[in-house]
Amino acid sequence: MFKMYSFLLLSFCSLLISVPASAQWTRSSNESQEETARIRNFLQRVANESGAPGVSAAVMIQGRMAFSGGVGFADLDNQVRQTGKTVHNIGSISKAVAVLAIMQLEEQGLLRLDDEIQKYLPYFPRKEKPITIRHILTHTSGIRHYNQRDSEDQGVKRMRHYEDFEEATKLFRDDPLLFMPGDYYNYSSFSSNLMHGIVEKVSGMPFEAYLKKNIWEPAGMLATSFDVPSRIVAHRGKGYVRDEKGVLINAPYEDVSYKYAGGGIVSTPEDMLYLVKALNKGHLLRNSTLDKLYFKHFNIREKQWGAKKTDNPPPVWQGLIWQIGNDVKDRTWYGHSGTVKGTRSYLLNFPDDGVIIALQANIGSIPIDEYAHSLAQMVLAEVSPKKLK
Repeated sequence: MFKMYSFLLLSFCSLLISVPASAQWTRSSNESQEETARIRNFLQRVANESGAPGVSAAVMIQGRMAFSGGVGFADLDNQVRQTGKTVHNIGSISKAVAVLAIMQLEEQGLLRLDDEIQKYLPYFPRKEKPITIRHILTHTSGIRHYNQRDSEDQGVKRMRHYEDFEEATKLFRDDPLLFMPGDYYNYSSFSSNLMHGIVEKVSGMPFEAYLKKNIWEPAGMLATSFDVPSRIVAHRGKGYVRDEKGVLINAPYEDVSYKYAGGGIVSTPEDMLYLVKALNKGHLLRNSTLDKLYFKHFNIREKQWGAKKTDNPPPVWQGLIWQIGNDVKDRTWYGHSGTVKGTRSYLLNFPDDGVIIALQANIGSIPIDEYAHSLAQMVLAEVSPKKLK
């Protein structure tokens, strides 16, 4: 009798475990089932329109994982399905993670945003005008972004592994500034990379170890790590691009050790939601520090270096790394996108409405921001004040 009971209990537990994450929302009501189907259909439309082999998303409402799932394949070679637990490179969303480490250290009084970067990075050459931490967090440092030379120099940028962060800064640190710090905005992954060295200098810890202890583990991000080529990563997907003939191929190899802070983290849609949930609940930063993180420094289009002036530039504001805007119903959002190694990701937070969206597609060319905002509008349309109470 005991053996039979144990067998039935084990079978029942196995059944529960086998229920896909995307079905978590389906057990509450017919309405939730319909919403889950709509999201899955939306992801299929994204895949059809973009040609992405796989598209995945996770949606959180009021701290509850309302949807996690995907369509298509995370790995075409082995026909592995894409899900909300698929691990992909998140590209520049890494910046939105790294800045939290900077702000934790600022919160503790261990650094100031208006400190010159040479206080922590003495090997970085002084320029015509001081560069501060605030400059690198608002993309106003004048330090360049990638250029054609970087793309062509495969041996330096894509193939080499950097064990030492200082060595990696030689890729750009001696180059002239594009403009005087503070004068303009120019998106720069190279400047964002400097967060890596600053965190290590101030904390006395390896950058990844600091993130794991102070951000990833407190937030419950157990599938997040640096993209280290030698590591075996469970549930890892692959990125894809199209060649000159439009044929889908594997994305070119790239060792991202030169830009862990700027674009070298791998994660899942679910983990990205856990990050924002912890942020919204004050588990990673105090409210006063969040106010600094989300302070609107300027309209990006108005301050863009080399851009033509327009009469009415889109109202997207620059916070500290995070971008800020309002949707058609004037709801405030905070977000960041990422592109690297044949993947595109977007993380979108509507804290006042209790909605968080993470979207990933494993193809390098896709308007991921537009799709993420469209998905957010679908979800927000279903989240009435009555439902949130």
